[in-house]
Amino acid sequence: MYVPDSVLTNADVARLADPSRLAEWSERSGPRDRHGFLDGSSRTPADDVALESLRQTYARYITERIGIEERRVVDKDSLMKGTRPTEAHFASDLGANAAKQALDAAEIEPGDVELVLCGTSSPDRIYPSTAIEIQAKIGAKNAHGFDLLAACSSFVYGLHVARGLVASRIHSRVLVVAAEYFTCGVDYSIPENSFFWGDGAVAVVVEAADVGSTKGGYAIERTRCTSILSQNIRTGLGGTRPLVARMRDGGGPDPADSRTADVMPGDASYPFFWQDGRQVFREVVPLVANEVRQVLREEGLTLDDVSQFMFHQPSALFLGSIVAKLLGSRLPNERVPVNFDKYGNTSSCGAAICLAEETRMNPGELACMTVFGAGYTAGSALLRKLD
Repeated sequence: MYVPDSVLTNADVARLADPSRLAEWSERSGPRDRHGFLDGSSRTPADDVALESLRQTYARYITERIGIEERRVVDKDSLMKGTRPTEAHFASDLGANAAKQALDAAEIEPGDVELVLCGTSSPDRIYPSTAIEIQAKIGAKNAHGFDLLAACSSFVYGLHVARGLVASRIHSRVLVVAAEYFTCGVDYSIPENSFFWGDGAVAVVVEAADVGSTKGGYAIERTRCTSILSQNIRTGLGGTRPLVARMRDGGGPDPADSRTADVMPGDASYPFFWQDGRQVFREVVPLVANEVRQVLREEGLTLDDVSQFMFHQPSALFLGSIVAKLLGSRLPNERVPVNFDKYGNTSSCGAAICLAEETRMNPGELACMTVFGAGYTAGSALLRKLD
């Protein structure tokens, strides 16, 4: 895994929020007095003291209710100044750093890789693909590459594809990368959805059993993916839908369009992340719980057979509800690793960071990695730790 050095705190995120929108947030969503927070009444900041108090309340809300304490970001300075990023460090750079670590851990050279597969919600551009950028950066001259986009589920979808290609002997060695420069696509003026995100990358080498059997690691015993169309998580970043939405009636881009001028969050041409958080919560928590039970049922297993549940890392509220539905207890739970507190929601990387940081499992024990994201997409991988 690889994460940038820069740390964006909750206090930093609070300073980036638009003051008027922050006041509106406090009226709609502010925690209650028993937490020592706002009581939900209107408290539009009338002066600097009132604004600072509101910011502190917001930062405390993120820490105590969402569970995120900080996140790693590519370019903190530009975020805080509201300027164009100065560091030429994109998803391909993050992914290349993680890929080099994975190759070292697998004790192979870049030239041994046959395929580079990159799952990302924040590609460098539509084409050439970010996977090919990573391939060039690590010197995998004998490989080919392509991107896979399944939002926050992209890593497990990548494992699913790689496992099939290796099992069918089309390839014997595939490099799967998840890389997210997500913070460049976040509107930090909007307090409802801006506090989640962090940047990072993960990578694994998927090898045929006869190639990698002496190296330890994990055996992929089963993968499963599903998707259901939903408009509740979306972005206008890239693609033809937002391009058409920004066109004038006479065709061509509107010269008055400045990306966000007169564009409301969630509109087709809104170029940042947007979600209907409450609806996503109601629909996705049972979807994920069912996904876990289904992949275990397909292998004749139960929840008790799993040593570690490695989930996508959105927030304490979301993950805690999934854990309660499956295991009957809230977080913390020793069977459910958490990293959103220090890295934020890293989109497709969160569950794989759990794997990169895994130290609790014994050989022979099983991990269930389950992810979910926009689409809706969901996917699971059963991973058996090898000696």
